[in-house]
Amino acid sequence: MMPKFKCIRCGECCSHIRGLISDDDKKFLSEFGYGKLPLVQMHPIEKMSFPLFDFEAKRFLEWAKEVKVEPKIEESRVIFDLERNKTIVVTYHMDADSCPFLKDKKCLIYDKYRAFICRLFPFNKGPFLSTGDALSKEGMFGSCPAISEIIEKLDDSDIKVFVKQLHEAFGDDFLNIVQFDYMMEFLNKMIIELMKEKKLRPAMNYPYEFLMKRIKNSEKIDLMDFLISEGIKSRQEVESLIKRFDNNSDARDKLKGFS
Repeated sequence: MMPKFKCIRCGECCSHIRGLISDDDKKFLSEFGYGKLPLVQMHPIEKMSFPLFDFEAKRFLEWAKEVKVEPKIEESRVIFDLERNKTIVVTYHMDADSCPFLKDKKCLIYDKYRAFICRLFPFNKGPFLSTGDALSKEGMFGSCPAISEIIEKLDDSDIKVFVKQLHEAFGDDFLNIVQFDYMMEFLNKMIIELMKEKKLRPAMNYPYEFLMKRIKNSEKIDLMDFLISEGIKSRQEVESLIKRFDNNSDARDKLKGFS
């Protein structure tokens, strides 16, 4: 019987939201994230904090008004479309070391539909994310004080056993990380498809300083709004897509094969 994870609400995960990036990710971003690929990092690696999808950032801005905090939300990853001379914002982040919604070690919006990056804790990545490395529980979790007993009992030698244990121990938190990884892969595939269909012409292999000047001087639009404005998806399709993400529908489908 696997022990069940229970958040002890110590506030540790929310009080350090900047710079929690693996060495492999840092290496990849340093080499490709600053102008070589369609997705462009807007900030140095050491300044990066928890990512928010564009539709999540909109929610956070509204909730910030309700609880009277300054969310410090700004663009973090964008695509500069040469066809339209327009910047498409894919993700945002909060420019802070500690989450602005954390007060007295408590989340002010815990009862809301928080961002995936909040809901997936204590995970850093899921078991289905393709990294080229062998499946391992090492590096899969953040530094949460409530998971040591669970990690000791996890068996990562068999993927089916491992997934069942993770789902049993972490419940919806496990669904959240599976869905989050799916969404990241979905976005990357969608961008590639739009490029193939010539509906998007991202700037790539530009000098970063020059590219940043063009981005700062251009009109900006969120990715989901871009899909609607260009007729790529209807508003109803985008709303259905976001609802599917929120409900972890893709994660549930993925786990059917492990039940």
